[in-house]
Amino acid sequence: MNDPLSATSAVARGTERAGERDLVPLPRALALCLWTGAYLRGDCGPDDAVQGAHGTGHRHVEHLDLDLFDWMTAVRRLPLVAVRPVLPAPGRIAGLVGPPAAIAAALAAEQALVVTAGGIADSTLIPAAEMIGSPGEEGLVVRWASHPAPPGAPMPPPPTDGARSRFLRTLQQAARSTARLDLVPDEPIPLAHLPEGWTAIALPPRTDPQAGHLLLLAARTLLLSGAELEAADPVGSARTRTPGLAAQTSRTALLRELRDAAREALVDAVGTMSAP
Repeated sequence: MNDPLSATSAVARGTERAGERDLVPLPRALALCLWTGAYLRGDCGPDDAVQGAHGTGHRHVEHLDLDLFDWMTAVRRLPLVAVRPVLPAPGRIAGLVGPPAAIAAALAAEQALVVTAGGIADSTLIPAAEMIGSPGEEGLVVRWASHPAPPGAPMPPPPTDGARSRFLRTLQQAARSTARLDLVPDEPIPLAHLPEGWTAIALPPRTDPQAGHLLLLAARTLLLSGAELEAADPVGSARTRTPGLAAQTSRTALLRELRDAAREALVDAVGTMSAP
C-alpha cells in the first residue's frame, strides 16, 4: 500500500504533467471510477483519489450530500470490491442493477457507477449536477446519491467484447466517409464547453499510455458526436429529415454510430483500467 503522505500528491504530479491538452474529459461517474480503482489498487491515497476524480473544467465545484472521501474509504472495506462504469441510454440499460429509482436517475444523468462486493451487486452511485449563481459568478453543485442494490440483483455484464475494435473501425469509416463531420477528437475540448455532468481529469498514476490514449479518443468522440447530434436534432426526434436530404441522413447515421461505438469503448476502457 502506498503511503499518501510520503510523497507529493499524485494528483498534483499528474496535473503538472498534464496540461489542458492532456486532460481527459469524462462523465463524472467514470472519472470517479478511474480514481477509485487507483485507490483500491494502492496507487494513491483517498484524498488524492477524491481530488483527482473531482477534476476541473468549471468555475467552481461543490459536492454536497454524500462525502466522497467517506464513500471511498467505506468501499475499500468491502470484500473483493470492484467498481464498474455504466453509460446508460434509453433502451440501453445493461449494467444497471436497480432499484427503479436508481435506473431512472442513471438514465437522467446518462451515467452511473456500480459497486460489487464478493461478486454480488452492492450499490449504484449517481451524480446530479446543477449550475447556480449569476452570470460570471456561476458555481456548479454536484450531488452524489448512493442506491443500495436490491437483494439478489443480477450482476452487470462484463465490458463489451470487441468495443475497442468496433470504435476504431467506426473512426476509420468516418474518415473515409463523404459526410461532413465537425469532429476533431485529436484536439482538446475547451473546458468551458464541457457539459455539467462531465469533468476533465489527469489520469491516475501508472496508467498505461496506450490505454490512456484510447480513453481520451473515445471520450472526446462521445462528447463531440453527441453535441453534433443534439445541435442537428435538439429534441432527439428521428423525423427531422425531408426528401432529398440523403446526405444529412447519412451524416446523422454515422454520427449515431460513432456515438454508440465511443460509448461502448469508453465503458470498456474505464472498466478495464479500474479493475482491482
